[in-house]
Amino acid sequence: MLRRRLSAFRPALSSNPDKKVCASVLIPLVEASAGVHIVLTRRTNTVKYHKGEVSFPGGVYEAEDGDTLKTAMRECSEEIGVKPEDVEIVGRLDDMNTFTGFVITPYVGIIPYPYAFRLNPGEVAYLIYLPVAFLLGCELQIETIEFQGTTVEAPAIHYEGERIWGATCRILMQLRKIMTDETV
Repeated sequence: MLRRRLSAFRPALSSNPDKKVCASVLIPLVEASAGVHIVLTRRTNTVKYHKGEVSFPGGVYEAEDGDTLKTAMRECSEEIGVKPEDVEIVGRLDDMNTFTGFVITPYVGIIPYPYAFRLNPGEVAYLIYLPVAFLLGCELQIETIEFQGTTVEAPAIHYEGERIWGATCRILMQLRKIMTDETV
């Protein structure tokens, strides 16, 4: 069902990518016996940006990548040790503009399960396996969050003590909408 919905989905592209820093992420899915899970990372407290936050594997586009899909695959390999040939890309979501000046291109990929992830200890503290069933039924909240010395209002969900907020949460909510919207 997800493959069909993603193949029918037409993502919106950023209207002004030249004024933004381009980045991309992979939304890794694993199909375990307990159901489909989304693999998220808890960033270390030693990374330069987004210390200790929950995010998807991803990062900034580099010219040698050639395109944002290759950026997502490179970053996923660097951060959690997934080989690009082990990922089946099944779609992409809307480009996401952030208030920090990035435009993020999210790709959805299926990774075989079980998988021997290799975490980059300088970037990733641990993995979080978010059940799709939880995502479909969770309650979205708008929270006041301290971020880079300022207070922001941001969407958030909570799973097993983890706060998933901001762009990561917005991407998850779009994925949920695609999964549940009968018009897609």
